[in-house]
Amino acid sequence: MPSESRLSIVGIGPGNPGSMTLRARRMIKDADFVVGYRRYLDLIQPLLKDKRVYPGRMGGEVERARLAVELLDDGSVALISSGDPNVYGMASLALEIALTSVDPSRIEVVPGVTAFSAAACRAGVVFRDSLAVVSLSDLLTPWEDIWRRVRLAASMGMPLALYNPRSSRRDWQLSEALEILKNAGRGGRTVVVARNVSRKGESIRRSTVDEMLHDAGEIDMLTLLIIGGEQGHVSDGGISIAGVGPGSIENLTHEVVEKVRSATLVLGAEMHLECIKEIIAGEVFTGAGSREDRQVQRLERAVCELENGGLPVITVGGDPSIFSAAGRYIGMGRSLGMLPGVSAFSAAAARAGAPISNDFALLSGSVPPEKLSALADAGFSMFLYNASAYTIKSISDWLPGSRPCAVARDVTRRDEILEVCRASELGDLRLDGSRYTLVVSGPGSRIRDGMIVASRGYEKKYCV
Repeated sequence: MPSESRLSIVGIGPGNPGSMTLRARRMIKDADFVVGYRRYLDLIQPLLKDKRVYPGRMGGEVERARLAVELLDDGSVALISSGDPNVYGMASLALEIALTSVDPSRIEVVPGVTAFSAAACRAGVVFRDSLAVVSLSDLLTPWEDIWRRVRLAASMGMPLALYNPRSSRRDWQLSEALEILKNAGRGGRTVVVARNVSRKGESIRRSTVDEMLHDAGEIDMLTLLIIGGEQGHVSDGGISIAGVGPGSIENLTHEVVEKVRSATLVLGAEMHLECIKEIIAGEVFTGAGSREDRQVQRLERAVCELENGGLPVITVGGDPSIFSAAGRYIGMGRSLGMLPGVSAFSAAAARAGAPISNDFALLSGSVPPEKLSALADAGFSMFLYNASAYTIKSISDWLPGSRPCAVARDVTRRDEILEVCRASELGDLRLDGSRYTLVVSGPGSRIRDGMIVASRGYEKKYCV
């Protein structure tokens, strides 16, 4: 096995080449071999010239992961995953297999734009302080576990993103999930029905839980549902809100790079503008005063720029739909276009390894420890944004002690902090300040070679 060969588990985003990050494209370009599901490889055909390509079938995830590791004997490999590798993707399986024979320093998980954030940005939906992400497929997860997670999220009033809502063989799970939501008093909640997001044939419509119980329409495995969240007004032109990812410019998508380069005015926080300064050609504006004052000033300045014939772009960290300032801009009643980005949870998960076993919850702000405990007991992986050192230490006793965790701050930036440990050891970490992202992995996960590896439920198909 050549010492210089590398395995890159690459998230290519939801489908449109513009939603792929610069790093994802570079990892594919630098690879000698490219392995992936045939449908996903079709999405990146222009990047596969002069590559030895190994297309696979649906259901052949184990075969592809093993092949990717075997090919390292002859060169570097890019193992392709749609969206983000940690979100129902190839990260956990590939890491579990690779770490039996490959040094972890030669393995990289390359995060990508997830399908639910791409759909939310297209529909103008933002999540203020929480989101539960659940797959309704019971191929790898018992339905009882899925039912329990949907019910818990509904009882907590959390917005929901539902993957794999219905297939030709599974035509009843969606109805049961909708009944759970209705019984929890959420029958009138808006449902965004997004199909083929960022791909040919994209369609996005709105319904409600009650309406879908009577007519779900043409919903299949290419459809994603978002229930709840704050609904905004979408505009393809005018003012754009661009997600600039967690820090490194390599985590920007191509469409964000093009939008920023062509902008006459780029607005945002200093730390975000500093990370992308090399691609800014126009004027910049940050604002003054409190955070709320600066946000109001940015929007007002962007409106003036637009009215004067300019092209303003407001930047936010991570992804606009996930706990960002985009929620405040939308709350000001403006029609805005949102460009998705790699979120903080995706970046933290990639640096920690593969901590998401299956379904997961995103949380921000002051979260009662009882809520974290209930979500962990239901089998969710969890990401707590904007956590302080004090918060992390105080909630450690509420989490399953053996559950692997990661604490991250400034991921992909110069002063990156990343600590991997068990929940029982969180109180012993030497942390200070705030702005941490706490990662709590799913059940069945473990720490191997300093990385978190969570099982997706493929135990019946392979043994490592």
